Amino acid sequence: MTTPELLALSLGLSVVVAALAYVGVRLFERGVADPVLRERAWAVALYLPFLPVVLTVVLLIGPRPVVEAPAVTDTTMTVEMVAALPARAPGIDTEQVAWALLGLAGLLGLARGAGLARRTLRLRRLVREACPASHEMVEVVGTCARLAGVTPPEVRLCPAAGEALVAGVAGPILILPASLAGDPNPAVLRAVCAHELAHLKRGDHRALWIEEVLLTALAINPILRAIRDRRAAAREEACDLQVLAHADGDARRLYARSLLDALRASTGGDVPALTFTSNRRIFVMHRLKAILSPAPVAGSRSRLALLGLGVALAAVAGTGSVALAAKREPVVVSVVMPVPAVATAPARVSAPVAIPIAAAAPAPVAAVPVVEAVPEPAPEPRAVPQAQVITNPNWSQMPTPLRFPAAALEQDLTSGSAELSCSVESDGRVTACTVLTEEPLGAGFGDAALEAAARARLSPQSVEGVAAGGLRFIVRFTRSTD
Repeated sequence: MTTPELLALSLGLSVVVAALAYVGVRLFERGVADPVLRERAWAVALYLPFLPVVLTVVLLIGPRPVVEAPAVTDTTMTVEMVAALPARAPGIDTEQVAWALLGLAGLLGLARGAGLARRTLRLRRLVREACPASHEMVEVVGTCARLAGVTPPEVRLCPAAGEALVAGVAGPILILPASLAGDPNPAVLRAVCAHELAHLKRGDHRALWIEEVLLTALAINPILRAIRDRRAAAREEACDLQVLAHADGDARRLYARSLLDALRASTGGDVPALTFTSNRRIFVMHRLKAILSPAPVAGSRSRLALLGLGVALAAVAGTGSVALAAKREPVVVSVVMPVPAVATAPARVSAPVAIPIAAAAPAPVAAVPVVEAVPEPAPEPRAVPQAQVITNPNWSQMPTPLRFPAAALEQDLTSGSAELSCSVESDGRVTACTVLTEEPLGAGFGDAALEAAARARLSPQSVEGVAAGGLRFIVRFTRSTD
């Protein structure tokens, strides 16, 4: 499979993991009423769907698997690289479908990011419009902070805010509605402040922004929003439980009344902040019931059940991600070995040398005959030492290409080749390689072939003697659709 197809399948696996997590935690909630443990369970369900995407990306960063084909013999040594692709159904281009799905995921992420930016600007406007709170209100917040064991935040009053909220990450700000400044009952103010400070102690102001970023990155997953809503509801109940840990019935009814009053005064504006009523009002009735009738603390059996659920979901996500990465298209390499050339000795040619004998003075008698003398055969010249030739190469490490050139992929090429000339050292190292020819030019096949040759090694016993030898071979690249 290609990289776009694997990424698209990882998004699908993320949806599957989210669906399994949603169903699993819903079943877990039936037997566990403790809001603290329920909030942790929904946190696991929210974060685990990101595991398939992250693991798939990490595994794709590594090198592709290499499969070696059996070596064959030919008169020219050829290293052939085949990027095997899965067979595609006629009329359906799965890679284009994958690109379309990834494009949709990107568009949804951009849309959600734009919405988050608008909500953030609305929150910043509320913070700018807020003014410093009175000394009395600051003292009330300071007392509640000491009881909660947290650093007192900056306190401001905002007429446009319908309810109390905590904004910011590094330096949180507690923004209170102007209606609380003239409330004759300070118990209401203490209850609201204690709830918001409980969020700070739990670190919910940081978790909120982590959720926003993750949901923006994986906006294509429709189940994550439902999981986040249920986690937010359980988070509000956990803060209520912490505030009302030692409260009696009257204090609980006053707290519930404060929540209803805040709901009436709330303007319903959605901002990325921790509010007293929470933006998930569909869970208000369940929250009021939990305020008036607190749930018992979960036991060790429930905690072990949550641990088992988390391990099972993580195993599904991890196993699926590894299985997806294993389907990455491999590099299949076949090495064609050269047939050694038969060396023939040069023919020895010796020509007779004719030596004429000078004629004597003319005589009246018969002429002196000419004698042709053939010299002794000249001794053969001593052979000049030549570089040893590899007659039967035996690779200890084949010249395996690990990639199809990126430039060739951009040009949508399916094949190419490069011819190299190299030297072979006495220890089998292939050195001093140069590109003789490259077809087509400018597609990166020469550089990819040089990278493969740099990793190649010949067995020392295949090099005769200690002198260096030469080697010449062709690297062919074929991107097959079989």
